[in-house]
Parts: sequence; structure tokens; C-alpha cells
Amino acid sequence: MRNYFLYPFIGLLFFSTSIAAQVAVDVENVLDDLLLVSQRYVAPAADASVYQSSSAWFSSARGLDKFQFDVSLHFNALPIPSSQTSYQIRNSEFNNFTIQGGATSATVPTAIGGDTEVFYDFTIDGESYEMQAFEGAKQEVLLHPYLQASVGLWAETDLTIRYSPKIVINESDYSILGGAIKHNFSQYFRSNEASTNIEIAGLVSYSVFDLNLIFDDLALSSSSGGDPLAVLNEITIGSQAWLFQIIGSKRMNHWEVNAALAYTLSQVDYAIGGEGGSFVNLLNTALSVLEESRNGFKGDVGLNYYFGKFYLSGTASIGKFTNTNLGLHYKF
Repeated sequence: MRNYFLYPFIGLLFFSTSIAAQVAVDVENVLDDLLLVSQRYVAPAADASVYQSSSAWFSSARGLDKFQFDVSLHFNALPIPSSQTSYQIRNSEFNNFTIQGGATSATVPTAIGGDTEVFYDFTIDGESYEMQAFEGAKQEVLLHPYLQASVGLWAETDLTIRYSPKIVINESDYSILGGAIKHNFSQYFRSNEASTNIEIAGLVSYSVFDLNLIFDDLALSSSSGGDPLAVLNEITIGSQAWLFQIIGSKRMNHWEVNAALAYTLSQVDYAIGGEGGSFVNLLNTALSVLEESRNGFKGDVGLNYYFGKFYLSGTASIGKFTNTNLGLHYKF
């Protein structure tokens, strides 16, 4: 049996000493089951947020000249693979929930999935309740624009800042803020023949990505017709992501090709919003247990085209997701 929080805490928030201990056990089991479906619901969106926040921190391994600026407008697109839009849940994984209709298992959406007709039944102190499974953002592609600016410092080192305003998708929204440092290693072994040079650099970035998912009210309704135990309508995913990257690039007249290997490390936390007083507060206290570190490798490939002081950059990040990015840059 999963056990995410201490029984005495439930007693303090929910019940006086005159209430039977079995009621506390029922509530604990319901919360355990909500945590299980919540974690599987948000996990793909948490991974997607890392890919979005870690994309296109570079356009070249070459460093900017000292105090030279590169200002760019980017459009990021992350197609949602079908494998990340749903997951399967089984009655055998629950402590209290059962899938409505007599089914032993069901396929339900993740946060980046679609609609569902699946409901869960559960009981507290002999009272029957039901709740619809969470529904997703209903998006085939996650899109967001952002602004980025880099400045060349000493020793072929660049400082980059990224900002994205709050973007709304089907009432859900997300935003990003971050910074990066890139250092060119080729300067230590660069040949005199520029045409033969392949530039190598290392980059470290840190970004904060907030994803706020709004969905239709999901009431934990009583079969007796009384007030719902709670009404849930929002999940917030907060991601703090580190990116460590080795970059290679080669300039050929107006064109430049680049590639990179990256390791991502992120800390993700969750919160649920809605109506229900003590129950929602208790659920969020239990959700703190789901705060987790996520890590993984990804590859980047890109192509730039230069014209005057401007250039276009295109980058694709390949891993669990395939993220694409198009940027228009101005250097001065």
C-alpha cells in the first residue's frame, strides 16, 4: 500500500477524536489514489516543459565579439507524440478507487492529452462518491514565442537571457525565465586556417518554467446529492531546469551547421487548485511528496543562414519529445 503522509496529520485536519478511525483510513486511501493518478497525469507535461525550457539556448559554438549583442525572437513548437497523451490505469493499483462501469482497467488522458468519459467510484465512511478522470489540454502542438538576448564578454564567453510572457492555451497558461553562460573552447587550439575550424563550446543554463493547467470542474460528488467533497479545476507544474551542453558548429559562407549533446536536470513540484477547503489543502500537502528530480539526455541539431547583420536559426531537439525552434537574430 502506498503511504504518502502521516495518519495523525489527517486526524488534525479532518476529524475530531469522536470520529471513527476507519473514516481517516478511507480518506487516506482516497488521497493516495488521487496522488497516483495526479502523478501519471502531470509527468508527460513536466517532461515537455523541460524540453521547451532547454531548447535553442545556442545558435553557434562561436562566441560573440566582446560587448557584441545578439537579440532574437524565437518561435518554439513541441508536437505531442501519441505515446505521451494517455496512460493506462488498473483497479489493482488503487486502494479505494474503482473504475466506474465494472471495468478492471481504463486508458485516460495525461495533461497534454484530450477528453475522457472515465469516472472513478470511491467510498468514505460508507458514503459513495464519484469523480471524473482528469482531462488534458487538448493540444496537438505546444507553441510559445519568447525573446532572447546575448552579449559577448571576455575570453569568448557569452551571457544569454531568455524571457517568455504568459502564454494562454485553452485557458491554461505557461511562462519561462532563464539565463545561460556559453564558453568557447576552440580558442585554445584554433588553427590559422579559418576554413578548417570546427568550433567547440560548453554551455550551462538555468530556467524556471511554470505551467498552469486549467480544466473543467471535477467534482468529488456524493451519491446522496449533498455538497461535493471537493471541486478540482487546476494543476500547476513548477519546473526549475539545469542544462549542461557540449556544442559543435561549422560555418560555410552564409550557412552554419551545429549539433549538441545535452544533459538536463530539473526539479518539479505540483499543486492542485479548486474548492474544498481542508480536503484541497490536505491534497496539496500530500502532493509535496511528488516533488521530484527528473533528468535525461537529448540531442540538438541546427542550421543557420546569415544575411547582413541578421540570420535565421533552426534547431531541433531530439529525445523523448522532438522540439523544434525557429529564431530571427540581429547582431550589433
